[in-house]
Amino acid sequence: MKMKRKKPEKVKLPKGFKLVDDFLSKEEIEALENDTTMRDPIIITGGHESETIEESIARISRAIAEAKEEKKMYSIRLKVKTVDAIKRKAAAAGIPYQTYVNVLLDNAASA
Repeated sequence: MKMKRKKPEKVKLPKGFKLVDDFLSKEEIEALENDTTMRDPIIITGGHESETIEESIARISRAIAEAKEEKKMYSIRLKVKTVDAIKRKAAAAGIPYQTYVNVLLDNAASA
């Protein structure tokens, strides 16, 4: 007895969202997903809607290269209220607080 297959349901996307095809092949996506050289997750912010695919790839490549830079553990004493404030700001930005601190320190060091 044959069973009828259900048609895939159409997904209703939020206003302003649209589906696009992946510009990477399945093999390239799997290679990125299985990349074991990345130890910590990284946050890559979305680009502007006017950004071209080439600009997106360049921005993402820069973020990955920066994340792969050598890192070393340091221990410093900070005020509890300072760390709590940083954690709140990082949560509001949707990124891990240590990543947020790293960005703050990088910006301060390059200013």
